[in-house]
Amino acid sequence: MLSLLAALLLIAETPTTLLVPPFSHTLGFHRVTRFYLELYLGKDFKISNPQAMCGAKMFEEDDPSTGKDDHILTMFAVNSGSGQIVYNVKLVRPGLYGSVGSDTGQFANPHGICCNPKGDVYVADTDNDRVVRLRYSQGRLSWVSVIDSGLNRPRDVGIDSRGRLYVADCGNDRIVVYGPDGSVEATWPGLDRPTAVAVLDAQTEYNDYKLDAVTVIDHDRQRISQFSLSGQLRRQTDARRIGRDEAAFAYCAFDRHGNLYVTDETNCEIHVFDPNLKYIVSQGGPDQFNSPRGIAIWRRFGQLFVNELDGGQYYWVGLDAYFIGCYPPELTREQPGTTIALYVTEVGDVTVTISDSAGRVVRTLTPPHSQRPGEVLIVWDGRTDSGEFVAPGEYEIRAVVRPTYSRPKQLLKKELVGRVRRLLDS
Repeated sequence: MLSLLAALLLIAETPTTLLVPPFSHTLGFHRVTRFYLELYLGKDFKISNPQAMCGAKMFEEDDPSTGKDDHILTMFAVNSGSGQIVYNVKLVRPGLYGSVGSDTGQFANPHGICCNPKGDVYVADTDNDRVVRLRYSQGRLSWVSVIDSGLNRPRDVGIDSRGRLYVADCGNDRIVVYGPDGSVEATWPGLDRPTAVAVLDAQTEYNDYKLDAVTVIDHDRQRISQFSLSGQLRRQTDARRIGRDEAAFAYCAFDRHGNLYVTDETNCEIHVFDPNLKYIVSQGGPDQFNSPRGIAIWRRFGQLFVNELDGGQYYWVGLDAYFIGCYPPELTREQPGTTIALYVTEVGDVTVTISDSAGRVVRTLTPPHSQRPGEVLIVWDGRTDSGEFVAPGEYEIRAVVRPTYSRPKQLLKKELVGRVRRLLDS
């Protein structure tokens, strides 16, 4: 199946797994380069080894009387080489916090960052062997405390809806779980230099299938593992299982359907996996991404942000769909039906109709319904809507797939066309 999908992707149109937002939304600026970032943030700012990023709709910045600001997030990104946290204040003004060092307000080669809508921000301060808790309030970051429980080069942090913190403790080959009060609740040993962690729990908002999962990247950034929130290993995958000789998985984020998006510095791609860690699709390459690193998804609307070596990009979670074929491609009295095989890369609304050579719809196979990503198999019994076998001739199969996310479902649809033939009776 993987080789068949790869062949389809080679001949496919421009992928829309990630959708460039329309001009009316971004005024054409969906990619920010080094030049514009340094111009925007001032002469004292230089991009230096960007790492993780995160974002949230802050409670204190939300106007409950309108929904017009619901897509405007406060974003945080790690500028590791400068020991800085870069952030925005409701798209009004930028902010910088931190410098290189080991004192209060300083960081040494920080990597991971996470936040919640309450304004809690945590940073994996790697070379200082600590996690730092910051507070975002009234448009500014401030120092709160240091979390240090024998950490050795912590590389990433994730937070669940109950305030529990998950730390990728790289040098100790483990995940450490802290309670909201900063006490150690659990340690998960047996990992191999974990470098990234992402958390999705059933109680959090915009988690449609109520998935409980923690994803960890380790083993020289070649392996992706999924755990339960209690630390039980569920499943794993690696670079070779997705058709790559090597990879450098950097960071990962969940969408509202529990699909996992993983950046890959080596292949300059974003890989997508379903909630069971089954590989779905990749998008990118050197022409699209320049060593992508941090990634953040606002699950409510499917807004996706990604850091690159020299800037960043902004997308909407979209959808790709492919027509694989009909099996068998010819119908007979002895074998009057066929199985229609499609492939979709995101949760989408699917409709399938059958038309004769004159363009008349003879059968509507599926009313609009939500289909999860992966292979889709739909059986047609060779009959019309009135229950009669179709007459000999050629029939067109048309599948329309639309994403379910807020705006792309109005802007994007994939129309897939295939054909089958009803043979004359012998």
